[in-house]
Amino acid sequence: MRITSENLDETVQRNEEIHKEIQQHIMLIERRLIKWKFLPIEEQALAILREHNLIELPIPDTNWGGAIRKFHGNKAVPIINTAQPRIYQYFIYWHEIYHLTEQEEISLHHDQNYEIITEFDLNERKADYFASQMIFGQSDLLDYFYSLTFEDFNVKVAHCMKSFKAPYKAVLIQLYQTAKRSQNDYLQKEVKKHFDSRYSLSDWKKLFKDLALDDNLIQPSYVTNLNSIINAIGNQLKKHPDVELYRDNLKVVKEWEAQYKNVQTGLKERSDGELS
Repeated sequence: MRITSENLDETVQRNEEIHKEIQQHIMLIERRLIKWKFLPIEEQALAILREHNLIELPIPDTNWGGAIRKFHGNKAVPIINTAQPRIYQYFIYWHEIYHLTEQEEISLHHDQNYEIITEFDLNERKADYFASQMIFGQSDLLDYFYSLTFEDFNVKVAHCMKSFKAPYKAVLIQLYQTAKRSQNDYLQKEVKKHFDSRYSLSDWKKLFKDLALDDNLIQPSYVTNLNSIINAIGNQLKKHPDVELYRDNLKVVKEWEAQYKNVQTGLKERSDGELS
């Protein structure tokens, strides 16, 4: 479901309904993150994804951020689209981690009547809400927003995007939810007034440069990285040199690598889309 000003209240209501469940899932993840706590939050996410043979590819589709794909042996592998702005990639890191770890949690509870959600929209809302809570954490976005002395709403939001490394819509939804809890009607109206505005990457680049903010966050990284999957297949090939399947798989993956490195070059030469 695409979130608009029309269904923003419904989205926030769903967030409240799943809040306790998501907080419990965050506690599960934080136990895993102890060894990486010294890293920035996006690097912590990257460390988890790399444990699952992360694939990074610059896929020329502005509507596709990432996915979990099943490979040989039913192994779940995360794929991240690096043609998306970095700020959006960071959000997708946590979104896909929710899907990865939700499956692990289901496996752990398979004999304990663990509830498996099959409703696609609700599951995606849980993944998005989990991602936003991992990014904003216990910090008070609302206090930070009001500490900014700028008058222009989007200038304040741009500073929030930069400081929290969060996408535009993620900042707005978090602000709206906090404003609703504190019955801040003025801020709720301001968020709704701006929520459906559409801005190109060029618009954000100009704004970030005008504000002397690091615009690397809103630019794609265009990384092509299949090293984890190449190494995993290569290790299997060493153990089983007579298995043609591994040899064929390695050839296919290396062809993907070459293909996407060409895509990478082309995309770097022409890039502008929307940042939401």
